[in-house]
Amino acid sequence: MKNKWLFIFLLFLTAVFIFPDENPWGNLKKIHFYDSVKKYDKVLENLERIDCERIKREEKAKIALDLIKFGDYYFSEGKYEIAEAFYRKVLCLSPEYWYLYNKLETIERAKGSSFISFKNVFRQLGLMLKDFKSSFLLFNGFFNMVFYAGLFVFFLFSIILFIRYFKLACNDLLIDTYGNFLMKKLVVTILVLLWPLLVLSGWMIYPFLITGFLWVYLNENEKKSISYFLILLVVFIALYGMNLMLEKSASDENFKTIQKVYKGHLFEREDYQKFDNELKVAQAFSYYENKQYGAALEILLSTSEAYRNKLKYDLIGNIYYKSADYNESINYYNESLRLDDKDNITLNNFTLSLLKNGDESVFSSYAQRYPDINNYKKTVSILKEVKIYPASFLWKRLLSFSSDHFRLGRFLRGMLIEFMKCPIIYYIMVFIIYIFGIKKFSPVLGGSTYCTKCSKIIKKASIHKSYKLCDECYQLFMIKDVIFLEAKILKEKELRKKFNKKYAIGLIFSFLIPGLTLNFKERNRLFILLSMLFYLLLGFSFIGAFIFTEIFLTVPMILNLIGILAFIFYFLINLFSVLGGYDGF
Repeated sequence: MKNKWLFIFLLFLTAVFIFPDENPWGNLKKIHFYDSVKKYDKVLENLERIDCERIKREEKAKIALDLIKFGDYYFSEGKYEIAEAFYRKVLCLSPEYWYLYNKLETIERAKGSSFISFKNVFRQLGLMLKDFKSSFLLFNGFFNMVFYAGLFVFFLFSIILFIRYFKLACNDLLIDTYGNFLMKKLVVTILVLLWPLLVLSGWMIYPFLITGFLWVYLNENEKKSISYFLILLVVFIALYGMNLMLEKSASDENFKTIQKVYKGHLFEREDYQKFDNELKVAQAFSYYENKQYGAALEILLSTSEAYRNKLKYDLIGNIYYKSADYNESINYYNESLRLDDKDNITLNNFTLSLLKNGDESVFSSYAQRYPDINNYKKTVSILKEVKIYPASFLWKRLLSFSSDHFRLGRFLRGMLIEFMKCPIIYYIMVFIIYIFGIKKFSPVLGGSTYCTKCSKIIKKASIHKSYKLCDECYQLFMIKDVIFLEAKILKEKELRKKFNKKYAIGLIFSFLIPGLTLNFKERNRLFILLSMLFYLLLGFSFIGAFIFTEIFLTVPMILNLIGILAFIFYFLINLFSVLGGYDGF
């Protein structure tokens, strides 16, 4: 029985050490072995030997899973430095493993660090931007939140105006000169304000309807703020339309095919023959990576001769090199260098082919054109593998609607179509109709205003000169008579108490709507800008966190950082808004 176990152990050792050092699976087996005998220096040594550059895409996921399991195991054992080494090795494999930076940050906390590592945050963000899926989610979420944050702030601003001026509109519409309540006018007013509930769903029309209905009561500052906001909103709609267009492009079957090709899926001959030149090269790379050199060469040679592409020439050069046809490989490497004569991989492989060819005169001839190959002559040893297109390839195809050429006219036309589909455009038209039509519908609108001292509703026709004061306030504050001095003091105390109460209410509601009191200081545009920025940060952080958790089971650190910034910004806005005086409603 002992001999049997000894034989199995020796067989295991043979299996471990039979793999060459450059084979990642051999290194993994050695890691398993040295981990079992607790030789952690050897574990790290073999981890370092795993060459990320030479691992094929189909192998990366399997190798990464093993390395992550090791990292998690060492982390649970409290061996943080070894765990960190495994996580960082996985990060070399592909940008799609960006979420491991969250674990590296956890390791920093476990080591006793109390501060966020901004280096890790921005390195993770850099990897996310290189990965198409995560970068698409980031940009998609950002442009969505720009649109909805702007619309939400406009809704809040319209509610503030509604609270401020609706009493004036009711006084003009529902009460006649004799003080009688007009029931018929009430029904009409309800219809004018609530008709969207009968034909539409949602709340998006109401900011436009409310501001249009109350336009005649707004002061110049508020009118300018709304005009300024509508210009911003049109820009947001254009960005939102572009976002919707990209969402549709991403869900298109042609783009899904492109993604499959990019990830290494091998299509049948009858399918890839229909691909355009650029996509054929990407498909050929997948066949080349799977060592199906004949099929890869057939696909590459089926592309148009006029189609000049660096990856195409590098792949053909590598294939001819592997079949020992050095003259042909030299020709194709030369074509690649005509497009980029500074590429290290091409220069390495070109130099190797020239040396294998053995003709010193040919080498000297090319050395005059590409002097850098003289530097590679002494160091070149093996053929270097080329890399597939970066993730920007997918973005390019997304923006060009799966075509191999970006057409600005088509792109702008797609944006215009989505722009015109957005209902907000038509809500702005409702706003314009209300501005010019509501006064004709009911000429009495705009006939009332607030007394600037006591906020009592008065008719504009009855105010004294240019002062918006009721009779009582006019007599107390504008007529200099010592008889009214005591009454004036009592009135000022009453008004101050009233304004302090409103100010306190404004401060309380500022906990829900930061910067609310800026509207009472005639700083509406500042309120709009600060509020949009706050809700953009807050919404992008929370909604983005939810989406990434659903898809990746983790939240990028940049979203957590943005969430923290949103709360800091919240306190700064409220602090800024309470500075200075308060003028009341």
